[in-house]
Amino acid sequence: MNTATRNQQARKVTIIGSIFDFILGIGKVIVGLLFHSHALIIDGIHSFSDVFTDVFVVVISHYSNQEPDEEHPYGHEKFETLGTVALGAILIATAGALMFETSARLLSEKEAIIPGTPTLVIAVISIIVKEALYHYTRYVGEKINSKLIIANAWHSRTDAFSSVVVLLGLIITQFGFVIFDDIAAFFVALFIGKIGWDFLKESLGELAEQSLDLKRVQEIEKTILNINGVKGCHNLRSRKMGHKALVDVNIEVDQYVTVSEGHEISSWVAKILKENFDDIEDVTVHADVEDDTDGQYHHSFEDLLPLRDKVLEQLLKSWYGLNVFEPNPFVKLHYIGSKINIDLMYEAGTQLAFTSNDLQYKIEDVKWLGEVVIWKNS
Repeated sequence: MNTATRNQQARKVTIIGSIFDFILGIGKVIVGLLFHSHALIIDGIHSFSDVFTDVFVVVISHYSNQEPDEEHPYGHEKFETLGTVALGAILIATAGALMFETSARLLSEKEAIIPGTPTLVIAVISIIVKEALYHYTRYVGEKINSKLIIANAWHSRTDAFSSVVVLLGLIITQFGFVIFDDIAAFFVALFIGKIGWDFLKESLGELAEQSLDLKRVQEIEKTILNINGVKGCHNLRSRKMGHKALVDVNIEVDQYVTVSEGHEISSWVAKILKENFDDIEDVTVHADVEDDTDGQYHHSFEDLLPLRDKVLEQLLKSWYGLNVFEPNPFVKLHYIGSKINIDLMYEAGTQLAFTSNDLQYKIEDVKWLGEVVIWKNS
């Protein structure tokens, strides 16, 4: 699904939800005021908070779905994560204020009035409408793979659940237990805070570069190991970024493959992961000839093996007088663990006054030089 379509669907479902939230909010507050239900008034405030968050979602979705640019080369999906954090914080703050106000009412000695029958009717209507909005919004959120839209869907369901609590409280008040109206209001506020904390906790984990879940990582590793040319993998790391995922991995290839073949295998790893996992947006692959996290291969930056110029300098010094480089061979260097193996490639028919054993003997005192093999092209 392209960005424009995704943004359009996110905006459409959110605007539809905000219209119903506004109508329900007005209805609950007015009926609550006229027929003496504090719980219904708080439920109405909850609906108005939905309107605010709906507008917030539209704005955040617009920015999070923009294409990558110079300042945001990985895209703008973190705006969606930040939006979900803000949404969770708003719900927690709203819940705290409502719980404080409701607690004060419960401790007061004001004469309570039994709420009127219309409060029951508006509570039932709210349950039906908000549950329908939840299913519709969640369907769209999963379709476009947007955590923000799914979070907003659950916000709609909190309104449905809170209306259920309000309805139960109102039913009990009809039998004279008026205090249950305020008790219902308190539990609605508590439930709002719980949902807000769930949103906040998950999104903060994402901002802290939290990995994909273990099962997902294991599926990715299994896919990599089934790719032709991959002998193993390590340092498999993943992180979430909005509705996308980024993956870094070191693959292990045969120690004598060419650089170009190793690069091609790496490209296939990236291609297959992106094709098999819809949420993976970008894959960074590094090709190794061994598991360099293993103790026998691992070395610090201070212990790095020398590059070609230093290697040739050492070989010229060690093989001085043997005329090894007079026929101008092609020198292949193979960095294997803590050693550098050397292939000397000569043209067919080249006459040599030395053998591999002769050369090997001359470099025995150089710790990082490994095997020497002489090749002649046919």
